[in-house]
Amino acid sequence: MSDPYEQIIWSADVLDVPALLEWLDQLPLLRYIKIDRAFVDANGWSVFAELEERGIEVFDDAKIIEIPSKLEQIAQTHCQKARPWMLNCMAGGLSNANYELSSKDLDGLKRFADTCHTHSVNPCAVSVLTSKSPEVVLDEFSREVSDQVLFYAEQLVLAEFTHMVCSPLEAKVLRQNHLFDGLKLVTPGVRPAATDKGDQSRVATPSGAIQD
Repeated sequence: MSDPYEQIIWSADVLDVPALLEWLDQLPLLRYIKIDRAFVDANGWSVFAELEERGIEVFDDAKIIEIPSKLEQIAQTHCQKARPWMLNCMAGGLSNANYELSSKDLDGLKRFADTCHTHSVNPCAVSVLTSKSPEVVLDEFSREVSDQVLFYAEQLVLAEFTHMVCSPLEAKVLRQNHLFDGLKLVTPGVRPAATDKGDQSRVATPSGAIQD
């Protein structure tokens, strides 16, 4: 039987390092946690070293969005200072609502992924934010959520990304296409049934997300 903690990334939505470490003392089996850019801005880079000492793998949820040359430069900084297990950027920042991407757009994704690989960091990209409703996505991109996520997934495979962030509702569609077998899916919006969605729109239960 597989270890369920290999499938869980805990989102560390706390204010400071003492609060984070207090939570980790209560959750000793955790392997992976997510630290966002706001936490790093408030608490500095040293938190990554503290977590590394505890044997915790860190998902650096920086959501970087920049032009290709700057994207590569910022990725380099994060890989060197944070030494994370995984680092992400925004796939949508390098594309638009059409099915066509320019060579410059694709070059930006490839530069980001290559920089991560050079530092033994898993490159990840956010597809469509799980806070966006299907209606908002349709208005923004003129197509359904699943179509937009599939579009991003194709570009990420070409750029040699290892991971992609999407909602659990798109996981089933992606897993039906063998082109994406090598792309690992990170799914925010996982909630027990009948609980508050918070700021998330497209959600699923833990068992449903794992099954899909």
